[in-house]
Amino acid sequence: MKHILNIFTIIVMTILSSACNREENNYSLEGRKALVFYKDSMPNSLRYKAIQFLIDNMDVHYTLHSEGIDSFRLYMDNVFRLPTQEDAFYNFKYDTAVMRYGNLMEKAQERIPDTATVTAEYLIANIDSAFRMWKTTWNMDYDFEHFCNYVLPYRVGHEPLSQWREKYIAQQMSKVDKFANSQENYYYVYGTYSTVNRGIHAAVYYPKGFVPDFPATQLDSVRVGTCRTFADLNIARFRSIGVPVAKDFVPQWGSRSMSHEWVVLLPNEKLCFPFGPNEHLSDHFFGREDHTLPKVFRHMYAKQKALLSLTNSGEPVPPLFESPTLMDVTDTYTPTTDATVRIFNTPQVKDSKYLYAAVFDNHDWQIVHWGKRRGRHVTFDRLGRKVVYLPVAYTRYGESVPAGHPFLVAEDGTVQPLISDTAHRRTVRLTRKYRFTYWLKELCRRTEGGRFQVSNCEDFSDSVTIATIGRIKESRFHTQPAICDTTYRYFRYLSPKGSYGNMAEIEIYDSLGNRPSIKKMFGERWATPGCNLEKVFDGDVLTCYNRQFPDDSWAAVEFENPTQVSHIRFLPRNDDNFIREGEQYELYYWDGRRFASIARMEGNREGVLHVDSVPTHALLLLRNHTKGQEERIFTYENGEQVWW
Repeated sequence: MKHILNIFTIIVMTILSSACNREENNYSLEGRKALVFYKDSMPNSLRYKAIQFLIDNMDVHYTLHSEGIDSFRLYMDNVFRLPTQEDAFYNFKYDTAVMRYGNLMEKAQERIPDTATVTAEYLIANIDSAFRMWKTTWNMDYDFEHFCNYVLPYRVGHEPLSQWREKYIAQQMSKVDKFANSQENYYYVYGTYSTVNRGIHAAVYYPKGFVPDFPATQLDSVRVGTCRTFADLNIARFRSIGVPVAKDFVPQWGSRSMSHEWVVLLPNEKLCFPFGPNEHLSDHFFGREDHTLPKVFRHMYAKQKALLSLTNSGEPVPPLFESPTLMDVTDTYTPTTDATVRIFNTPQVKDSKYLYAAVFDNHDWQIVHWGKRRGRHVTFDRLGRKVVYLPVAYTRYGESVPAGHPFLVAEDGTVQPLISDTAHRRTVRLTRKYRFTYWLKELCRRTEGGRFQVSNCEDFSDSVTIATIGRIKESRFHTQPAICDTTYRYFRYLSPKGSYGNMAEIEIYDSLGNRPSIKKMFGERWATPGCNLEKVFDGDVLTCYNRQFPDDSWAAVEFENPTQVSHIRFLPRNDDNFIREGEQYELYYWDGRRFASIARMEGNREGVLHVDSVPTHALLLLRNHTKGQEERIFTYENGEQVWW
């Protein structure tokens, strides 16, 4: 009997093999079954070509599995099933799960290949569902190749596979069926988008460790999630009803820490509209003036030829590029430059066919791109501008080793090496350890025109302005002399229009240089939670007064005894990355291999450090050894810190 079964199996496999006129050495048995199903029923159809597309690229896709990952998903699924809670509750539960299962999630991870798990029935159901939603009134203007790339794929990440299409079709069709019954019109795709991308509770969790992909059928129950989680949700929602979308990501911002992922609507091969949950099309990068893009990649289902040469090179490959399914779309988002740079002649560099471009993430260099070495040079194509890069080699131990000097791709596209000149040194003036963002500049601007007043009447009916704030160019403590020739019982800060009262700290000094005792605080209320007017005088630089209304904000005190004010020390709303009195700082420069120390010093009351003997043309880093996490590389140009 066993002999007969073996013969039968051989016959079946032979029939399946001969039925397909393609190279099928990597096809699974289930994939071949699906291929035969469509070949027999509709041999020249697009569905037959669709199954070929899926199984041709299936071998690089997998589900990420471990005991910890399964436990994490179950834990969070139970959390999301509880009655709706505040966002802080979900953040706490995420942190708890990451701490509890973190080691189990990252250790002993197993990649379960789709070729071993995907069934013919699953593939056929996926294809039939995707085709059923194609060519509806909102999907009239994209071809078959576009359909395969951006609608057909049966998974959205490395999640456990599930029957997500039918679930989200049932959810979304009730919202968009009005378009299905309308006259055919390509522009209905935008109406469909606007309808589907609403009402998502998209509070973001910033993970303290590895967070796995949730099953696609679970995504709609996630109350708080990572940017990737919400991107996956919209991928599933839109693809289920035939709307072509993809997930793009920046592996590391060029000007700050962290990566980011989002969704793009792709009505056809020419148009690309990035968006996040509840956003208008293409608004996703509005308000991100400080976020520079070094590289942007698109997650594809199909293998990309540009990456296959790297993944098949036999060299160790960084985790970012282990999967050959990333498409470089950087020039879709930002002007780019091909940068050719000279590299070191060290053994680790000479032995590498491929080198990498890395950017700084506030603490370390993170790989964002790759290039093929040619002699003593390497070219990195399509690099985003206004970013500093470091060429690195990637070792078999998973380490990044400097392979050349850092270089700046400037706004005009020029490539400028940053080589420290230790033979020529200078004195630099430092006020911060982290970039001076557009938001911080706005907060400084909100104090300009603010007035300090004194009075002997509690309603300030006899108020006298003793000082007015001029232009504020730096986020730190500022000292303002007061014109006050007698004593007063009351003092207040009257903020300018449009400022919401924003002020972090005010210190008042009398004619002897002492801080007078305060009897009580009062002023305009209706502040946002946790930002009442008392925060102006609480001694905490990270708290501030923030009124709900932009105008008519003021915060006042009554002195224990009438006081003659000599000067005021004030601090705009800020991020606490300015120079703090009494805290320990150290300045470093990049010496070609690492950040080397120049000097260690203590912060002063002025909030300004003057450091001698700093190499010119150097890439610099200022670290606070007392506290804090945020620090950023900078150059020193025309007497100012220039942040990268």
